Amino acid sequence: MQPAKPASHTFEPALVATRIDELLRSLPGLPAGLCVAYSGGLDSTVLLHAVARLADRASRPRLRAVHVDHGLNPLSPQWSIRCGEVATALGIDCRRLAIDARAPRGASPEAWARAARRAAIAADLEAGEVLLTAHHADDQLETVLLQLLRGGGPAGIAGMPPLAPFGRGWQLRPLLEFSRDALHRWAVAARLDWVEDPTNLDLAFDRNYLRHSVLPSLRARWPQAARTIGQAAALTAETVELAAVLAESDFASVREGLTLPIAALDALSESRQRAVLRAWLASHGLPLPSVRTLAALRRDLWLAAADRVPCARWQEARVYRYRGRLYADRSRPPAVAEGTEMTVEGATLAVGGRLELRAAIGRGLSRARLTAPLELRLRRGGEHFRPVQGGHRRPLRKWLQEHGVLPWLRDHVPLMYAGEALVCVADLAIAAEYSAREGEDSWEVCWRDRPVLTEAEALQSHCADKGRAR
Repeated sequence: MQPAKPASHTFEPALVATRIDELLRSLPGLPAGLCVAYSGGLDSTVLLHAVARLADRASRPRLRAVHVDHGLNPLSPQWSIRCGEVATALGIDCRRLAIDARAPRGASPEAWARAARRAAIAADLEAGEVLLTAHHADDQLETVLLQLLRGGGPAGIAGMPPLAPFGRGWQLRPLLEFSRDALHRWAVAARLDWVEDPTNLDLAFDRNYLRHSVLPSLRARWPQAARTIGQAAALTAETVELAAVLAESDFASVREGLTLPIAALDALSESRQRAVLRAWLASHGLPLPSVRTLAALRRDLWLAAADRVPCARWQEARVYRYRGRLYADRSRPPAVAEGTEMTVEGATLAVGGRLELRAAIGRGLSRARLTAPLELRLRRGGEHFRPVQGGHRRPLRKWLQEHGVLPWLRDHVPLMYAGEALVCVADLAIAAEYSAREGEDSWEVCWRDRPVLTEAEALQSHCADKGRAR
């Protein structure tokens, strides 16, 4: 990740071209195209005009623009039309996206609208395309200060990176080295027209309050605030990047398949343990916990009695300790509805994947001995069966333990019944009485894309393998 350069008081389109070229060279491959996020305001208007002046260069990828009509102002449809006209006059195709960005009760209108706008643009972005946004040095200053005021960690205090993954492509911020005043002076000199959104003056929004009520006094005392804080953010970004490299190295050294052994974690300092835990949770696609939740996770899971299976919960994330290792999972609804009829079409399971019956010869369930319709049920306790491989009849509870099915998943394994007889445990085991003989017409039970269920699977697997069919 390249750091942002210090804020400049002079703006020239040629400098934007140089910065874009620098950042594009750091991509892993050639971009599929450039897309300007064009709101119609001063900043994005300057960016659009600057990039349009360079669009005729043969070496530049194809260029387009995207405008999001958020529907929050009665005039926004007119702004959207105007943006299309400006882009067309510059020879740039502009796609207009209409969304409803009104926040639900209790949500931050500012954050909600921003997330809705980003989601709409991310969905529109093509694979490998680079989104150009008009964030500048003063935006960076505001972002860092807001993160500090909200108690943000180093990643937040590092501010906005010049280049980062976004949607199916990338987001590039080529104006971070220029101040808002520099953009405004250039726009006035170039006689540009832009939209003034009145919501940018609403002091109910934190960013607007900071911009209009706090920063003028700050700049009066420290005129170079945007430059110096931008430099501090860039240094913090480098520190965050180095810490991420160390965390990935620690993670690779301590992980065992999908799990983290507590003994290996204990060999690291507490700060490195926290970094490994965050890297591990991110590898599972789980939301990261707050500082307080992460501290509670370490305390509760480390200190629980050895014979317990403690669990830490936040949002949809779940972390369990089992036999000295940490396992990450999601909250799970019941695997199947009681009495779900099992047909050849199969059944999609809330726990993950799809359970199917496939026609076979001599494998799985004997068709001749299935005298009642098949249905799926949940484990209630007290079930017994005699598995094909295992000899004697035993409690299902014992069988699940012996085969290492993880404790928090045992109630989610779908059980297949014919009448009141338990004929198979998902695709894990078949009752001996219903097992097909050689040459006999049968149904093979297949659980497509099933989650990792057992301790052995978790230790042998890697996160990238979780979605594969088994």
